[in-house]
Amino acid sequence: MMQFSKWKIGAVALVCMLLPGSVHAQIVKNERLLSFEEKQVPAFVTTAAGSQLGISDEHYRDGDHSLSWTFEPGAALSIKKDLKFEKKDPTGKDTYLSAFIVWVYNEQAQDKQILFEFLKDGKVCTSFPFGINFTGWRGAWVCYERDMQGTPEEGMDEIRIVAPDVKGKLFFDHLITASKVDARQQTADLQVPFVNKGTTNHWLVIYEHSLWKPDIPLADVTEAQKQDIRIMEKRFRGMLYTPSALSDKEMQSIRKKYDFYRITYKSGKVAGRPIYFVRHSEAYERMVPDWDKDMFSRLGIEISDYFNLMKRVAIAYNNAEDASLKHELKQKFIAMYDNATDQGIAYGSCWGNITITDIVCAVCLWLIS
Repeated sequence: MMQFSKWKIGAVALVCMLLPGSVHAQIVKNERLLSFEEKQVPAFVTTAAGSQLGISDEHYRDGDHSLSWTFEPGAALSIKKDLKFEKKDPTGKDTYLSAFIVWVYNEQAQDKQILFEFLKDGKVCTSFPFGINFTGWRGAWVCYERDMQGTPEEGMDEIRIVAPDVKGKLFFDHLITASKVDARQQTADLQVPFVNKGTTNHWLVIYEHSLWKPDIPLADVTEAQKQDIRIMEKRFRGMLYTPSALSDKEMQSIRKKYDFYRITYKSGKVAGRPIYFVRHSEAYERMVPDWDKDMFSRLGIEISDYFNLMKRVAIAYNNAEDASLKHELKQKFIAMYDNATDQGIAYGSCWGNITITDIVCAVCLWLIS
């Protein structure tokens, strides 16, 4: 297994910055983690006749590539390997639960579901549905013993993904067959609304609260109320933005940091360096030695860094007097927004282990508007 000291995290960060723009280093390598960086589809990954598998560089959530699956109605994708599932501690002293973690990319939303099944010697032990009515990346952290249907068993040796009753194409990346994780943090969303059911943690019930309906009737906004809203907007804007001169040093700093994310468009499709929430590192806590919970922050790919740059771009846009600089900053901001939403920062997506990212993005959008 890979040693993962803080010194090595820093070294990886330096190497990532020096590598050519087309290369995005796979952060963690482990037998439980499938990142699909090989040139060929692994021999233990197969699909039914009529459907197709491939290694794609169009979309990726870890490293440079993902697994593409073009499927016929009802087809199945099979991953045959030891899943390394571990039962929960019967004494209750260790509260961590074994979780299945996966990122799924969809280019065309369909109001359908795929089914993840987990088998042992050909027998389905447990399963869960995953909604595919979205575009972009969506992440899911699903605990075997709490969130899935059926009873998981140690020694499970196959994952089967069953297609809906329509044709389609999906991409899979950063698939962790099983990892013991802190069971408090997994978050339900539109794709997996059953995850962590019953939690009352106010950070983890965003999906549930999104279903609430107003308990007061809607009414037309009066002119007096509109004026009050303008006053609040002016005060809020004053809290976020103080006009100042845009220096050449700040502009060069923004360009350097923006280039770090390597955002590109190919045939109208956006792609960029994957960004993560700080808690996503918890997937590796029991997988690698010398685990560091702040690994993504140290690598410069944690989501707060990304949004801080979006805010800097928005402020620079407001400060810019030169039309060409203003246009450049506008295009950078739009590209960062496109990349963020493509990576799953969107309504109905909680990234598996996260909650309020789209609120921060909305503030940045309002500031540049």
